[in-house]
Amino acid sequence: MKLWKWLVGLFFLLVIVDGALRKWVLPSQSALLFVLKDAVLWGGFLAYASWRSPTQLPRPLRRTWIPVLLGGYISIVALQAFNPRLPGLVVSGLGLKAHLAYLPLLVLGPALIAETRERQAIRFLWGYTFLIVLPLAALSVYQFYQPPSAWVNQYVREMGTIATVGGHVRVISTFSYVGSHTAYLTFNAFLSAGVLLAGLRTNRQDLKIMGGLLFGATFVVLPMAGSRGPVVIVLGSLSVLLVVMRSGYKWSLRFVAAAALVTAVVVQGFGGFGLAGGWDALAERAAKAGDTEQRVTGILTGPLEGVERGGLLGYGAGSAHQAASRFVSGAGGYSWLPEGYIETHTARILIELGSFGWLVLMALKAALLMLAYQTLRRARRPLEVIVGVTAFCLLLGKLPFPVVYNVVSGAFYWGSAGAMLGVWSLQEVRRRSQRSQREPKRKVHA
Repeated sequence: MKLWKWLVGLFFLLVIVDGALRKWVLPSQSALLFVLKDAVLWGGFLAYASWRSPTQLPRPLRRTWIPVLLGGYISIVALQAFNPRLPGLVVSGLGLKAHLAYLPLLVLGPALIAETRERQAIRFLWGYTFLIVLPLAALSVYQFYQPPSAWVNQYVREMGTIATVGGHVRVISTFSYVGSHTAYLTFNAFLSAGVLLAGLRTNRQDLKIMGGLLFGATFVVLPMAGSRGPVVIVLGSLSVLLVVMRSGYKWSLRFVAAAALVTAVVVQGFGGFGLAGGWDALAERAAKAGDTEQRVTGILTGPLEGVERGGLLGYGAGSAHQAASRFVSGAGGYSWLPEGYIETHTARILIELGSFGWLVLMALKAALLMLAYQTLRRARRPLEVIVGVTAFCLLLGKLPFPVVYNVVSGAFYWGSAGAMLGVWSLQEVRRRSQRSQREPKRKVHA
């Protein structure tokens, strides 16, 4: 296997275990570990560049808007890194990292798909299920039922506040934050749907079993994180998926029946072991929460507030990053921003890149979503179904939400998009080949 492939695999492994290393193994090297995975990914990109041009996407993609929009987004971020409103070059570097660090996955993903056989991919997914998903699910269940003073909850305890859900600590597994853990779980939810649907469509028992394991493990742990937003995004995206599936109601009903069966087994068969306790705790938290209306309003008004504060040109990449103030000596309350810091992620993107930059980013995300939809509709083989479902649901769920400020979310978003672009390119080559084969026959009949 080529070096760049190993480095891409190591990158995603570090994305998943980085928090555990920073919390439990090498807490004194937290800053180094934070940038290590980025160095690994770019090392893989440079290794790939020594073998093939790193700036060229597959030929079918060159006829789309993806290269133009991607180039436009990169150019805008690069220019915004030198915005005179920025308080320093360190903040510029922080902005470049946040926006561009994981874009190499759009190049490496298609190359990886082109060189991977379906059997190898299915074998890899089995390894991911048994070596990553199931062990981390068991760790999350263990953490959920441990007191805040337990060793596994030390990072939550050291934060000074104990985030709880229904009297239990909100689980973060091997991740540093709840938001990072839910990004991983969201990806797994869509991946499990893709594997399960691929098994149902091709009547492959191994994929049905794998999909059931992934689905069950994910939906046991997802509510234990105590976040309502990811649950809404997952259920909403899966609902849209069932509507747009080309195979129609037949496969939609089979998927719903299989998902309901897995859920029933978990709740009824393993309820005595506490595996269904997360949903009870989340329901209790949702009933007591009084900020639901405020959260929904913030999502709707975020773009308007961002346009008002960021204007057309913005204040520079990194200017609204949550860690920017740590790198500016003597600065308090983000004094370089109008009205200071803001929590709404969409508004922060608009403040950094301005209205024009935000529109280019949204156009890129919309174009990727459209190609993901085409990938899903054209899917015939199991791997195509798995990648198509995962990418479509993830890109749809993240369309209105930035993936810049969450490292795990960004890695899985751009990684899924890269894999999807690879599958779409292969489908496009196959479609053009079939069309060219039909044309001579038409001429003969004419």
